[in-house]
Amino acid sequence: MTTSSRYSIPVHYARPPAGGYPANFQLENDSEYIKFGHQVFPGSSQRGDDYWSAEIITQTWYQAETGKIPISGAGYGGKFSGDGFDGIWLDMSEIVRPTRDGIHGRELISTNVDLGGRLMQLEFDDAHKLVSEIPPLIELPLPIILGPIPMPLPGRGAIQAMVKAAAGMKTICLIDTQDYQEDLTDWQDYISLRTDNDIQDVLSSGWIPRYLEVEVDAYQDVMRMLSDHGGGHPESLIGIRLPLGETAAEKTAELVEAGVRVVHLSADEIGMDESGTAIPESLHAVHLELVNIGLRDKVTLIVSGGIAAAEHVAKVVACGADLVAIDFIMLAAWGCSLWADKQICHVETESIDPDWGAQRIMNLINAWRDQLLEALGAMGLREVRRLRGEMGRTIWNIDELREFRSRLGGETSRESFRLLPQPSGGEGDYRWPTALLLSTQQQARTGGLPDGELEFRVGASDGGFDRLIFRFELESGFKPFLQADPGQYRMGMNLNKRQPGMPDLEISVPWYSAGMSLGSISLPVMLSRVLAARELGTLCSTGEGGYPGELGEYADHVITQVATGLFGVNEITLQHSPMIEIKYAQGAKPGLGGHLLGNKNTRTVADIREAVEGISLFSPFPFHSVYSVEDHKKHIDWLKQVNPDALISVKVSTPTDVDMVAVGSYYAGAHVIHLDGAYGGTGAAPEIAKKNIAMPIEYAIPKVHNFLISEGIRDEVTLMASGGLRSAWDAAKAIALGADGVILGTAELVALGCIRIAQCEKGHGCPFGITTTDPDHARKISPETGSRQIVNMYRSWLQQLAGILELLGMQDISQLRGRSDLLLYLED
Repeated sequence: MTTSSRYSIPVHYARPPAGGYPANFQLENDSEYIKFGHQVFPGSSQRGDDYWSAEIITQTWYQAETGKIPISGAGYGGKFSGDGFDGIWLDMSEIVRPTRDGIHGRELISTNVDLGGRLMQLEFDDAHKLVSEIPPLIELPLPIILGPIPMPLPGRGAIQAMVKAAAGMKTICLIDTQDYQEDLTDWQDYISLRTDNDIQDVLSSGWIPRYLEVEVDAYQDVMRMLSDHGGGHPESLIGIRLPLGETAAEKTAELVEAGVRVVHLSADEIGMDESGTAIPESLHAVHLELVNIGLRDKVTLIVSGGIAAAEHVAKVVACGADLVAIDFIMLAAWGCSLWADKQICHVETESIDPDWGAQRIMNLINAWRDQLLEALGAMGLREVRRLRGEMGRTIWNIDELREFRSRLGGETSRESFRLLPQPSGGEGDYRWPTALLLSTQQQARTGGLPDGELEFRVGASDGGFDRLIFRFELESGFKPFLQADPGQYRMGMNLNKRQPGMPDLEISVPWYSAGMSLGSISLPVMLSRVLAARELGTLCSTGEGGYPGELGEYADHVITQVATGLFGVNEITLQHSPMIEIKYAQGAKPGLGGHLLGNKNTRTVADIREAVEGISLFSPFPFHSVYSVEDHKKHIDWLKQVNPDALISVKVSTPTDVDMVAVGSYYAGAHVIHLDGAYGGTGAAPEIAKKNIAMPIEYAIPKVHNFLISEGIRDEVTLMASGGLRSAWDAAKAIALGADGVILGTAELVALGCIRIAQCEKGHGCPFGITTTDPDHARKISPETGSRQIVNMYRSWLQQLAGILELLGMQDISQLRGRSDLLLYLED
């Protein structure tokens, strides 16, 4: 249990619900974090709907059972973007903005919020006595309150569970007046009532809750009854429940001007307002109206409806709310599948045990709280209050897509692009569907082109590279099985563009291999990758787990990574390397340091990392010696002093100001700027990080490329891109968007047999011995065979890249750089 903020929730394992879990429910609690087991298979008979998906439900079950953050490997496998919350990424801080570590770094990040409006100013009489009437204000330890329960349930168990959970977390819960009975008397301090105009029974009992919420149409009647009963109960907060919709901004402003200090804006169960607009846009309109007329600080805005995950809390607050009220997610915490399995759940047919139900809610909210701390820390915020309405801390797909499309050569109908067959079912996910897995592995076996029976150019994420095509793909008679002799084209590149006096670092292909540490992958996999790099005449990064001695004979092809944990970093290994990579952030977990769970930290791994065996290792974020470009320069200067012949690469993630980060890195002395987008692979990452923070690589590349041009330094620095590139076609598109070359990781693991089952973080890793630290399990990979598979895949890629250059009339891969005019965006 963490205690780094002002508040902690008691967490215990909760026993299973009556009747047990569904047959496909798997709880894996052998590590410090909990992994959810669901994968989305395009074309399969997946249960659920577009909102309350099986993924949401199973993650909720895990969190309610254990109170721990869901974590898994392999990166994000879902859709590129979506509606509502799925169309927003959270921003993060990098290098020049201080960040916080509210969990592993034990820095204070407050999640406290206030319920009620504050005075704008204090007034005093001539005797300097305070005459302002101080309005009631309730301080809550979390931006989350409970209830009301959204549907009638049998018995009193659910109501009692919610009330006990509120008491355990020192927050409040909303219940309808008709649900308040004597069995709740002991928890009155944590109960708030929601009513229309039926409060006579409550008034007659002599108890008025600290917070009373009424429907907007009943507000005047309730206020009159309170006044008649005894002065209006000035110690109680009176809030109004108002549906979100087209008139919500105007009505909220009127209410605040009339003295209302809490407005509860409600949406439906899938996060839509009355007009069909998603919460983020609808809520922000209300917040902005209050800001414009100077009333925002006089009112607390509560939002409910469709709050189904921790990231929804952060995004709702960023869009203008103070806190959320949860409803349907409590039923999921109690074991319901909601409509994900189209069945009636046990909570709807029998009363639950109150203690069990309360513990599961507390466990769930504890997991949400820790994820909120992760998000706030990534943004560099010390308290959640500072996030309210900070739209600059959000990245909206609709805005980034508009700018992205403006840079391209045009748009065309998606129906005009002919996809090759996509099999249904099987392994994989939206990023790596079955067809792309199988066609990649076919290339790895043969070294030749795919046979054409399956799609090999794009995935099924419905965005980014999967909606980008080259113009020539629409030409009459075009066939995607491009093949040309790579030897007739210049495919290589010099990574040193800025210091002629230094040794040139030439690679023969427009890519090198991404950092994967010993611990995230096995030693045979590391050897497979570096052997392939040597044969192809390129490089391979160690990742942040240190430099195993077995790599020593391949030193000319090994990049040493220096990450925030400094695991295994020493001057000897730095002096071995032709290039040193400083990892400030990783796209799959931007704003967070590396994660290696204890069950993968074997004796060998611990020795190389100079750590204790069996202990989970978390790299801090950021480097605690780097909080400015000046610090950044000192960091680079230190590495140049240790190895003056090495090029310096700076690996950064993709916040909104990634273009400024890139320029700052150039002036700090970097030779290579490595952009790592949000949808890349990872050995282990919290779910909230790998799909909700920072922008995809497709948006970052042209942003940085064009800014470097405007600064007059584009040809003095090498720009490399990674984070979700899966094929030769992705590589070509990334270069056309503005990169000099690309960096590959997951594609190499797919060549070795990865089928994306997302067990990378587990002790034994995947069944194929790829992401394991177990010596026996690791023997499933032969370095000689593995390197041949990786080389074969890349040989096929080179043939395809040569074919693309041939159609474009180019002789050098560098001629493709920045030619976004050759790309089209596929419209619906």
